Parts: sequence; C-alpha cells; structure tokens
Amino acid sequence: MRLSAEAVAAGWESVGRVSPAPLSEYRFYSPLSEAADSFVKWAQSTSERVYLGIEALDEQMRGIAPGELAMMLGFAHGGKTLVLLHALRLNADKRIAMFIPDEPRQLVLTKLACIHHNIDARVLEARIAEDDKEAIRLLRSTAEEHFPNLAVFDQPINSSDMERAYNEVSDVWGAAPELVVVDYLDLVEAGETVPDKANFLKAFGRRHDVPMLVLHQTSRSAGADGAKLTMSSGSYGGEQQATSVIGVRRKKYQIMAEINELLEKPDRQHNERTHERIATLRHDLNVHEYTLTVSLLKNKRPGGSLVDDIDFELDVTTGRLRALNGELPAQYLRRVAR
Repeated sequence: MRLSAEAVAAGWESVGRVSPAPLSEYRFYSPLSEAADSFVKWAQSTSERVYLGIEALDEQMRGIAPGELAMMLGFAHGGKTLVLLHALRLNADKRIAMFIPDEPRQLVLTKLACIHHNIDARVLEARIAEDDKEAIRLLRSTAEEHFPNLAVFDQPINSSDMERAYNEVSDVWGAAPELVVVDYLDLVEAGETVPDKANFLKAFGRRHDVPMLVLHQTSRSAGADGAKLTMSSGSYGGEQQATSVIGVRRKKYQIMAEINELLEKPDRQHNERTHERIATLRHDLNVHEYTLTVSLLKNKRPGGSLVDDIDFELDVTTGRLRALNGELPAQYLRRVAR
C-alpha cells in the first residue's frame, strides 16, 4: 500500500518525539565537558598523585595520577626493583598494594629494611642467623612501624586473583590502595600477549581510579648489556598503554660489552687507538661499578619534557641510591684512595 505524503510526514514527526536514551545507557559517548571536569579534579588533586623521589623526573611527570599507568623499563637485573624500592621508601605514608610473583615477600622486606635503615644486607642476615634480638626487632619494625600500609602479594596472579587481592586489602585497611605496583608485566596472567596484559592493567587502574606503576623487562636484543634505552626497547611492546615510561640501566654492562668486543679483535695488539680505548673503558668501568642510571623515555604530560640519563650512586651493600649530580661515586673514590 502506498502511503500518502501526509502519512509519511506524520510518521517522521512521531519519530522526532521519541525520547533519546539517557546518557547513563551509552557505552562509549560522554559529553566533552566531562573531560573538563576530570582535568580540573586532576589539577587540583596533587596530593593523590605518586612521586618517585627523583627530582628531575617528578618535575616533568608531575606525579602518577589516579587512573594512570607509569612503566619502568629495563633489562633483567638492571636495577628496576631497586629504583622501585627507593620510590616505596619515599611513599611509606601511602597505602600500596605490590604484586611481585617472582620474588618472595621476605626478600622485599629485607631489602626495604637495609635501604631504610642503611644497613649492610650481609650484616643483617648474619645477625638474624645468630638470633640477634636487635636485628630481628629492626626487621619487624620495618614491616610494622615503617611500612604498615604495604601489602606484598608474591603469588602467581591472574586477573580475578588480582581483583580479589585488591578487594581484600581494601577491606583490611578500610580504604582503597593509593598505589598499585606490578613487578613485572610479563608475569601477569591476563591475555596472551604483553599488550593484552598492559591493557588489562591500564583498565584495572582506571576502574579503581588508582595510580599504577608497572615494571617491564626489555627484549634481549634491545636492552642487553646495559645499552641506552629507547621506546623500542621493551619486550614485545606494552609501552603504548603507559602515560610515562622510565628507563633504568647499569652502564657497567654496556662498558663491559665494549671491552670484550675490542679484546676479541684480532689486530688489537697492533692498534694503539684500541689500547687507549680499552684503558679508558676500564677506568669508566671502575667508576660505573657503583652507578645506576635513570631516564624518562616517554611523557604524555602536557608541557612535560623527556629526561636524559641521570646517574645515581648505588650503595652495593645497602641498596641505597644517591644522586651524583656530576660527582664521582664515593665508593669509587674510597677505592682509589687506598
């Protein structure tokens, strides 16, 4: 049956009278004005952000805000966990949930005790082995008095376990964590690929409106031997999901690799320049035996800049870090003065 023009017009008019769905029913759309409200809240809530205690990085990153993911990138055994513990020590007043499936929480506590109290790790272990009551009290006080709001989960963890652990510790504290730490990304059992795992963690942080600090290992080809880190250094990706990416490396491994490469050259005994270079590298190796280097590789903060290598002296006995600011490590100076 063919409709008249009047019937068609009436039909369109009735469509126009249908009430639109309420905004709460939309899955993706929200007014852009909500972004303004969100930014105002972010700009006015600096106390809710987490700072690393590294002045140059904190100045440019302006903290890790709730719902953001910051990634710490570096080669295995390159110092990432030490930088993390440095940050935890400076945020001891915050409620922190730490997921670290590849390291027992006893080791986390012992390392924190040595860093916080500036005590030699071997000395602390020996004293506790001898049932030294003062050393045992120091270890207990680290957990109970200095880091009472640090929860360490050292079990292999999947997405549902992580949700449950988060809810359990929120119940115990009577408040939600103010920072979630994951050491490290590839150990999270959520999805098949590294980007899948990173997407899960980013969504987790946004859902709970909590800052996320996630450690990620470099690929063996891009990050081995202490090489200078770049945005392409990560193992199988994952960096795209981060608001900021912090690089951590030990320069000594890069120096050792170059020395070995030069020593393997068949004509080295005839090349004076090679001998001079090896001598320079060996001096640098002695200096950087005691250093750890941090950089800022990605920074999406408006007006924020990247930060090139910053050297810290690593106290190899206690794990403490000290910004060098162009100075030579005190441990190196003591060695050459003997």
